Amino acid sequence: MAEKKGFTGKLQFDFNVASCLEVEYNPNKWARTTAETFRSWGGNRRILNSEDMSYIPYKGPVYLFMSNMICSFPTKGINYIKGESAEDYISQRFKTKLKSA
Repeated sequence: MAEKKGFTGKLQFDFNVASCLEVEYNPNKWARTTAETFRSWGGNRRILNSEDMSYIPYKGPVYLFMSNMICSFPTKGINYIKGESAEDYISQRFKTKLKSA
C-alpha cells in the first residue's frame, strides 16, 4: 500500500469559511476568493458582514499556502512554502490538459 504524501492534516481557519471572502489584488480592486487563498494572502483582506452588508477588514495571521505554518514576513499575494509555487498545486490531470491545448 502506498504511503500518503503531502499535507494530510486539517487546515486551521480563524474565520467563517462560508463568508464572502475578498482580497485586494490591485489598489481598490477586490476579488472574491477561496478560504485557502484568503488565509495565505499577503495584503488587504476583508469579509462581508451578512447582517448589514458591510465589509470588515481582516487582520488575522497569514499562513503559508496549504499549511498551518504562520508566515513571518508575508509578501504581496499568496505566500507559499519556500521553494514551492502555484504550479506545485495544480493537479496532474489539469497539467496534461494544458500541454495538449
